[in-house]
Amino acid sequence: MKPGARILIVDDDPGVLRAVRGLLQDGGFSVVEARSTAEATRLLEAPDAPPALMLLDLRMPGETGLELLARLPKPLPVPVVVLSGEASPSEAVQALKLGATDFVEKPPSPERLLTALHNALALGALREERERLLDALAQPGHLVGESPAMESLRQLIARVGPSDTAVLITGETGTGKERVAQALHKASGRKGRLVAVNCAAIPATLLESELFGHERGAFSGAVARRAGRFEQAQGGTLFLDELGDMPLELQAKLLRVLETRQVERLGGTLPVPVDVRILAATHQDLGRAVKDGRFRQDLFFRLNVLPLHLPPLRERPEDLLPLARVFAAELAGPRTPLVLAPGAEAALRAYPWPGNVRELRNVIERLNLLRGDGPLELGPDAVAAPATTAPAPRRTLGDKSYREHVEDFERDLIRAALREGESIAGAARLLQVDRGNLYRRIKALGLPVAS
Repeated sequence: MKPGARILIVDDDPGVLRAVRGLLQDGGFSVVEARSTAEATRLLEAPDAPPALMLLDLRMPGETGLELLARLPKPLPVPVVVLSGEASPSEAVQALKLGATDFVEKPPSPERLLTALHNALALGALREERERLLDALAQPGHLVGESPAMESLRQLIARVGPSDTAVLITGETGTGKERVAQALHKASGRKGRLVAVNCAAIPATLLESELFGHERGAFSGAVARRAGRFEQAQGGTLFLDELGDMPLELQAKLLRVLETRQVERLGGTLPVPVDVRILAATHQDLGRAVKDGRFRQDLFFRLNVLPLHLPPLRERPEDLLPLARVFAAELAGPRTPLVLAPGAEAALRAYPWPGNVRELRNVIERLNLLRGDGPLELGPDAVAAPATTAPAPRRTLGDKSYREHVEDFERDLIRAALREGESIAGAARLLQVDRGNLYRRIKALGLPVAS
């Protein structure tokens, strides 16, 4: 609560105004008074020193307090506490439905009234913070953060966003590469859609049709013409996520589309002109992939005109709390504050965040699901301890079911294959399984998926 917050009292009874004024001034508030809803409206709309809260009587001559609440814009311009001694229960409920924060009966006890005002002001502050955070989320790509790296990234996006230049976005899994793509699309001003394709999630046999479309009868099951993602993104942006997993033969076709600005549907004979900006992302080192023969050098040069790199979350600890507050506002809403327990910030900074921003959001989501009716409390034990801490006690066979043990083994196996193969496609080759099936199994086991 701001010291000396200015309270607007709206009541036609001089005795009530005098008594409540004295009570509020003793409580450290400053007071402005209105004896009608018209006068209250004028004070609410005053450009200088608007009130921080309105204490509103429901029963007044002329327009009532309920009628004032009904015509005020939503959300209400300031928190409202209703003060009335004659209102019926239905009127009290209606006032709350219209946005009032609390209902205090006349004559109010000092403790009850001051508690209602403090709670309403605290809620108003939370709403202001939530609006500020949501405004930040509405900025290009939801790029929240106070670190120099994020500020530099926002400035770069603002400069290059309006161009049609291809951009290659790199960074570890979970750093928010898709949000950077959203930022670039929003900054471009292009009228078409942002269409995203995860090249690691679509089997190689289907990816060509997914990108370029097909004609009826092009292959078994092609019962009708289908526009590909390039055509769907006409006039907009095509985001190729995990481009490093694209098969070499498709890389050649993608390069041809970038050079000619035309696509050919599978089974088609005529080229289709496309006006599409290309954004690509990968967690892989494409330079190394070029040396290893897994990625075309000419396509790499074509896409790497403007590289954008997202540093991992462990390298920008200044962004931890702003991101945590954003996720809390998204998940828990304005009525639920994010409370930091002692040691919480130090624990956040000490944790290495292997899952990056996505892992932080998962932590806040888990806290929100488990919090009950209280605040969203972030404690030092909300994240796993760093790898330097002592290992957890070993579980016995009876601690889990057969299926749970098998799934644990499968998770370890897939993690090892992903590390060695460096991608879903590489892991699928090592495990000798279909890439699409492996991707679905990764999702089912709750493993992080590259973005």
